[in-house]
Amino acid sequence: MTIAVRFPDGSIQNVPAQLREISDPACPDTAPRFERVPLNCDSNWTYHRRGENWYAMPRVGSLSILHPVAAEWWRSVAHMDEDAANAMGPAKRLRRQRQQQRSGWDSAA
Repeated sequence: MTIAVRFPDGSIQNVPAQLREISDPACPDTAPRFERVPLNCDSNWTYHRRGENWYAMPRVGSLSILHPVAAEWWRSVAHMDEDAANAMGPAKRLRRQRQQQRSGWDSAA
């Protein structure tokens, strides 16, 4: 689902949208109504409404990648650690594939 958004250069583009419920406190017993709202998922643009129309504005600031403070719990399980699987040599990788074939279990990846 998309919604039309006007960009600073005057162009109109369809951007991903979601349905958001419009709540009306005066009539709590009526059926809910919904409106299309652009998703603020673009790293370059934010979307703002003026009247009935949506406008794109350049995003200010910078994005940062969040890193976990503690190691993920699955790092302690050898079969679930992707870094360890990628670091193992071809002989060990082949041995693991043969063991999986004999056991009848395939990798979920």
